[in-house]
Amino acid sequence: MISDLSPGQSVSAEFVVRTCEIRSRRENGELYLHLELGDASGRISGSLWNDVQSAFERCGVGKCVRVEGKAILWKGRHHLAIARLETIDDPQTTSWIADAPIDPSLLYERILALIDSVDIPPLRTLLQRLFGDETFRRRFLAAPAGKLWHHCSKGGLAQHTWAVTELALDIAKFYPNLQKNLLIAGALLHDVGKIREYRSERFIDYSDEGRLLGHVAMGYGLVAAQIQSIADFPPRLRQALLHLILSHHGDREAGAPVLPMTPEALVLHFADRIDSLLNAAERIRRRDCVPGRHWSRYIRLLDRFLYFDDLAFDGRSGQSPTVSDHSIQQEE
Repeated sequence: MISDLSPGQSVSAEFVVRTCEIRSRRENGELYLHLELGDASGRISGSLWNDVQSAFERCGVGKCVRVEGKAILWKGRHHLAIARLETIDDPQTTSWIADAPIDPSLLYERILALIDSVDIPPLRTLLQRLFGDETFRRRFLAAPAGKLWHHCSKGGLAQHTWAVTELALDIAKFYPNLQKNLLIAGALLHDVGKIREYRSERFIDYSDEGRLLGHVAMGYGLVAAQIQSIADFPPRLRQALLHLILSHHGDREAGAPVLPMTPEALVLHFADRIDSLLNAAERIRRRDCVPGRHWSRYIRLLDRFLYFDDLAFDGRSGQSPTVSDHSIQQEE
């Protein structure tokens, strides 16, 4: 697995090709094949310096390859120096994309329970029609919530949707004037366009429609069409719900067509932001932090490093307790 590789380690393993291009060395123009390879645990760059043209012609994006070589550090990152590469039609690997840490079917049951708690009939009907549809259910449970940044796994959309809804409801406990039914519906539907935004055969990438339209617009269209089929759906309720979907990214630079302009829209945006950021932070912690190292690599998307302290502080003394062998083992 890519996540287990360490510099100096010999590699003989199967990967899926995520990118593949011929590049030239700046110093002398020598050609080499640059690849990004992936498996269920992550991705890694690699380079092949022999038989470049032939390998390029055999090695297309989405194909499975067997690689022999060595893991090295290159520009501070793990890299594969590839000695031999062959395409394979019948890989032994059966799953190239990570599964969500929580069974998405279990999360779906929790989502259905949340829908049952909605006591505004038109909203409940809308949610039941969507989440009760078997085709929708199948696509929703298989969908990721992101390509690389957050919840980028099979079932990631279910995990993210459930977490955002629960976070929004926790916030609503402190603000009784918030419309809880609207919050539940908006949170459950805010990323529904992602069932069409991504394709995930051997790795997660954008569908053509997803890249051209984006999940916010597609989610708006999907929900608006469902509302149209429900007789006497209140126009102001329709407006409030669709506003939540359109504004949940928070600002135009992040892809929101409109800014959050209702209290419920503000709550949804921040709940979405909290869950996506903390899920990404956990992925970065697993990727970058080993015993004795507490800082992540520089994260360009956040314009900062992240610090991860693996010690639990004793609130009574303000001192860190001694770390047991068991806790060290757990961290590893």
